[in-house]
Amino acid sequence: MADFIDHAIEEGLRIPGAEEVTAKHRDGPRKTRFEGAVYLRPTIVHCAAFEHPLANREFLFPYASVVPCAQSEAPQKIGPSLVVTAITKDPALSAALLESPLIERLNLGPISTMRVSWDQPHEGNLFEFLYKRRSLEIA
Repeated sequence: MADFIDHAIEEGLRIPGAEEVTAKHRDGPRKTRFEGAVYLRPTIVHCAAFEHPLANREFLFPYASVVPCAQSEAPQKIGPSLVVTAITKDPALSAALLESPLIERLNLGPISTMRVSWDQPHEGNLFEFLYKRRSLEIA
């Protein structure tokens, strides 16, 4: 899986309009071996536009793409998302994100997406199987 993900990112970076900004901050390649296992180091890619293939991708390791976008367009541009974290004090943006049916889990404020809460979607709760739920956390 690490080979597939690393290759997919490298292929995407060959298309103009994307730059991996974490590469200059790490010592060595993204894919690395340590004590007999293969790891992918965290990767942040800056994309010039949402149309770039790496702009709205999810991978099974710490990966994020950053794309410039007018705040008023953000709720529509991000598309279907498992988790959205909005660091904002703008009530209009918060309201638009709350109203979006495309967001499964919404964090308003600096809330780690790595924090496990069993009462939130995607954490294995039986309600996840039985009902469509959305969640909200505000810091």
